[in-house]
Amino acid sequence: MYGDFFLVEKAGIPSKRAVRLPIGDTGGRNEAWLRDTLFSNPELLPINDIDPSFGPLLPLCRELRTEAGPLDIAYINPTGRLTLVECKLWRNPEARRKVVAQVLDYARAISRWSYSDLQRQVSMATGRQGNIPFELAKAVNPTLVEHQFADAVVRTMRSGRFLLLIAGDGIREDIGALAELINRNAALGFSFGLVEVGLYDLGAGDLAIQPRVTARTHVFERNVVIYQTNGSVEVEEIGSEQEAERIQSADSVKKTGGPGGAENPKQAEYRRWWQPVLDMSFDDPDQEPLKLYWPNNVRAQLPWPGTWITAYQSTKTCGVFLAGREHELEEVLHLLSPQLDQIASELPEGTEIGNVRSSGGMAIKTTRLIGTFKNDDEKREWLKPVLNQYVNVLRPRLKQLVE
Repeated sequence: MYGDFFLVEKAGIPSKRAVRLPIGDTGGRNEAWLRDTLFSNPELLPINDIDPSFGPLLPLCRELRTEAGPLDIAYINPTGRLTLVECKLWRNPEARRKVVAQVLDYARAISRWSYSDLQRQVSMATGRQGNIPFELAKAVNPTLVEHQFADAVVRTMRSGRFLLLIAGDGIREDIGALAELINRNAALGFSFGLVEVGLYDLGAGDLAIQPRVTARTHVFERNVVIYQTNGSVEVEEIGSEQEAERIQSADSVKKTGGPGGAENPKQAEYRRWWQPVLDMSFDDPDQEPLKLYWPNNVRAQLPWPGTWITAYQSTKTCGVFLAGREHELEEVLHLLSPQLDQIASELPEGTEIGNVRSSGGMAIKTTRLIGTFKNDDEKREWLKPVLNQYVNVLRPRLKQLVE
């Protein structure tokens, strides 16, 4: 699949062999080198093989600061569409999953921007003043009108119509796991692609670069419902389960926090309490990190849409349980019904399996009285292995059902 390149002379005799560099061995070249190379040479990205509507790529800036962190590369095209690129020299499955989640967070953050926000952040990244996005586009299309271009950019940002690319030196496996993550997080109308940048040693310090598209998506649609109440117009966005619930997530408390979007003292205290649990590692390398949800729990997303594992604490008990939207949860329990006895035996002693409706949505649950713990540290140290056990028992089964 990845043979070497041979340069052939007119006589048909190979004159030079370009040897594929092993994954992770880039001759001292790092992610910054890959970022700078792609930024200076946008033609290296096979845009026509992913979504031609985002071309031609005009290099906008590197290290674009967003609420979710700095994005490696941002391009724009003359119609106002943005391409967001994150560069990663692949090391392990965890790094691959994290960079997918990362670029999705960048897209969400930018989708809330105004044109002024984009112009300001580009100026900060480039150290140049002025309307840089428009100047780049106008250089390609002199007939552009500034306010019309700005309106077009805002429309694409608000609709989430981005092209999200992850470029790396080697993408081999776990495409299914990445697709699973994207599918659960897709709430904007974006296109997505994985681009492997193959590196070949030509000798004498020369390097051949061959980009390949290893995976791409169709456009994810987002439905927007507009309705009027009390003389005001409200907009409700309907996307994936995770996006629909994100307004309750403690990761999104900036919307309801103090001045400047900061967490209020109660929310900050809540985050500090759960932080040791959030920092835990799972045996399953494909399991996404835990996320905080208000008012008092954390969740581990599962492969079956609309289901997750929750860890919580209340005034009387704390515990871990399988949860989700009622219909999806009932369907999962029905499909798992032949295995429920085996599942209970693999989970901690005292685990209960009950009816979804009568148990308040806690289909499979393991609980413990608060009074049986000496302190908060002991409580957290009990929650972590139980969470890990739930993931080990339920995740592979639900993944098999999805497949």
